[in-house]
Order: sequence, then C-alpha cells, then structure tokens
Amino acid sequence: MIISLTEKSKKYAKVVFDVSRIFLPKLTWHQLMGEGLSHYSLDIEISGENLRVSLIADNRTQDSYSAAIKINETNEIKRTIKLAVYHILKNLLQVSGSPWGILTGIRPTKIVHRLWDQGYQGLEIERILRENYLVDVTKIKNLLEITTLQRQFLLSPEDSSKTASIYISIPFCPTRCYYCSFPAFSIGRWEKEVDNYLQALKMEIFKVGEALKEKGIDVETIYVGGGTPTSLDSQQLTVLLDAINSSLRTNKTREFTVEAGRPDTITEDKLWALKYGAVDRISINPQTMWAPTLINIGRAHTTEDVINKVEMARKIGFKVINMDLILGLPGENIEHFAYTLEEIKNLRPENVTFHALSIKRGAQLQDKDLTQDEIVTKMNDLKEIWCKNEGYIPYYLYRQKQITANLENIGYSLPGLPSIYNIQMMEERQTIWGLGVGACTKVVNPLDWTLESIYNPKDILLYNQRIAEIIQAKVDKISGLS
Repeated sequence: MIISLTEKSKKYAKVVFDVSRIFLPKLTWHQLMGEGLSHYSLDIEISGENLRVSLIADNRTQDSYSAAIKINETNEIKRTIKLAVYHILKNLLQVSGSPWGILTGIRPTKIVHRLWDQGYQGLEIERILRENYLVDVTKIKNLLEITTLQRQFLLSPEDSSKTASIYISIPFCPTRCYYCSFPAFSIGRWEKEVDNYLQALKMEIFKVGEALKEKGIDVETIYVGGGTPTSLDSQQLTVLLDAINSSLRTNKTREFTVEAGRPDTITEDKLWALKYGAVDRISINPQTMWAPTLINIGRAHTTEDVINKVEMARKIGFKVINMDLILGLPGENIEHFAYTLEEIKNLRPENVTFHALSIKRGAQLQDKDLTQDEIVTKMNDLKEIWCKNEGYIPYYLYRQKQITANLENIGYSLPGLPSIYNIQMMEERQTIWGLGVGACTKVVNPLDWTLESIYNPKDILLYNQRIAEIIQAKVDKISGLS
C-alpha cells in the first residue's frame, strides 16, 4: 500500500514519514511526496488550536481524526500530527500498532528523564506515556525501571562541564558479518594501512588528552569499539592502550571497555595485553549460540570458541564481561533462541545486551529470509522472563530505524554492574569525544542539554591525510568550552 500527502500537507512530511513507516516499512520518501501512483492521500489541516487529518481516496474522505493542540509549540504540533496519522493508519490496516506507540526516535528514555527533571512522579509519567504517546504498559515499565536506575549516573550541569567520556574507533574486522552496516575494513586487505592508522590515531589521542587536561576536564569512561579492536595483534594493542592510559586516563576514570567482539580474534596474549592495559570491561559477542546461524550470518567462530574465550578471560581476571545477542536472525525460531539463552546462562556474563535485528543499507543481509515479527516478539517475551529469573536488571535502552517487530535494544546487567559509558552515551548528558575513523563527537551544552555533533571521516586514507586538521578542530573546540 502507498500513501502520499496533499500539496499543502507536505511541510509536515518528515513527521508523517516517521510514523507511517511503523505501519508501512517499505514506504519511500518519494512515494509519500506524491512521486508516482498512490492508493490514499493524507490531508493535514490546522486551524487555531484544532488539528484534522483526513484520509482521501478517489477524491472522497474515507476517514478522519481530529484533536486539539494543547500547546502551540512545534513539538506539540508534531506529536498531535503523529497521533492522528497513527490512529488513521491503524484503523485503515486493522492492525494492533506498535508497542512504542507514536515514539519513533532512538532514545525514548530521554523523554522520561525530561519528565523526571520537571518533577513528575512515576504514575504521572506512566499516564503521559500512555495517553500522549500510546506506549504499551510493558514498555512503560521498562522505561521507568531503566531511567530510575540511570538517575544516579546522570550528571549535574556543573559536573557535566568538568567531565567527558571517550570513544575510540578501531575499524578493522577479520570479515564483515552479513547484518553489519558499521564502517569496517577487512584487516587482511588493509593490513598495510593499520600501522599508519594507529600512528594517526595516537596523535589524536595525545592532542585531545592534552587539551582536556589543560581545560581541567576529567575522563570518566573510555570505550574502544569498532569494527573489532582485537583484530589488532597483541603488540599493537599494547602500544594503543599505553597511549590511551598516558594521555586520557585520570584518577577519576571509572570504566575502561574494549570490544573483543569476535571470538575468532581473541588470543591469550591479546587478553593479557588488555588486562595489563587496565581494561576492566570487555565484550565477547556471540550474537547467537546456534551453530548453523553463525555460518548463515558470516561469523567465523563456533559456539565452542565463545565458551573457551569467556573461560580464558575469566582465568586472566576480567570481572565484567558483556555478551551481545541478536533477536530475529535469519532462520532462527524460538527453540534456537531458548538454546542460546541456556548456553549464556552457563557462562553468566555480568552484562548481556539484546539487539532486535535492524537491517540497514550497507548490510549484506538485505535479501536474506528474516524471521517473522510474531516469532521475534515471542523471543523478546522469553528474553524478559529469562532476565528476570537470572537476576539481570535493564539499565539502558535504545531503538533503531527499521527494527524488527518495532522492538528495541536493551542492555542488562547483574546488580551494581551497569556500563557507565553506555548510560552516558545514550542519555547525552556528558560530552563524548569520538576519536578515529568514523567516530562521532557529541559536545553537550550543560545549560540546556543541547548537542553539537562532529564527525570524523569514514575513510581510513582520508582520516590519515586530514589528521592534523581533525586534531586542530577538536583542540579548538575543547579550548573554547566555557
């Protein structure tokens, strides 16, 4: 089914597009803008405080929804339009809608934190989420539980101006997994550029660290991601970690994470390099423990590799291990997912992060057979029961575009062991300095929590060529902070 907007309604296209894709995930922007044939048109009319959205077919109104705009502000107008379009499409298609209602953004927790900030209490927040955003009661429960836990880690404006966190990109992988859309370069093909890249990255680490120290800003958390950082050899890791610790770490650094994501890249030497480099949290990410699926998604490791590498990390002394799992991988059913949960139960990681599959441009999985939404929803229900039974507490949440079954990604931890970096990164109340290829810096203004984003080039050669310019821009930005 294709819908489009009447000419006068096109100024609201972005709002309509976001909510329409809940019901019509294959709807394109060009179709909504009327470029081609459509089955229905949406007409949006605002008169004073009144909104009316009409569904038109064959020049006749088939359905309409009217609502009062409570406050004449841009965000409230957008919310009311979303509400109207949601109701119309839900009625037209005779479907149940999304458990997240009209919320289509990546960070629904930020809405809840704003309500906590304004003095609202739990029951009032629950009512607002239910009535104003149509959020399902189970999602509201998740949001309240997560944000209540997070409040102790969120910074005051004064503390936010004195601290930062660091993200460091190692964009190399042994191979690209079929579901992945992140910037990643095959370590085999790019082997000759690895040392050049690390040299440029160390320059950025040193200069940014120097600027932060001159400004009196302490680094709270450090996160080395990718890619797969353990694609580097143990000597390269040691040199990198030495640079990080000497330039960025302070006596107020509370957490240092390295993604050792692919078990096939992990060796005992590399784990010792991480341990000696003061890394206190690592990720070992199976995605699934069902062996046939690992082959189907291009993972070059076995379930036995996962178990062996976790046990190796435990013997070396890592106290916090995260494991990522994906709901909705091709060909998996509820029994396969239950098997994965049983295997993870035996390993008892301190953190488990569950991702509902989201396929984006650039991922090879585009044409694969994906698991049906109904099955993924059942997997999600099973995950909730499993986490509760095993004592895991949800501590951060985010959503993605085109996410399977309109679900979400949630990180769980054993009591007292959430990742502080993940909380700060998602709630955006602390500046995150992104270093390396494809890294994004988000500079937070603690006066109003607005953001300025700065992106490093996604191309290794371009990053290496422009490193002096990239560094100078960041140093100038840090020096100009009030």
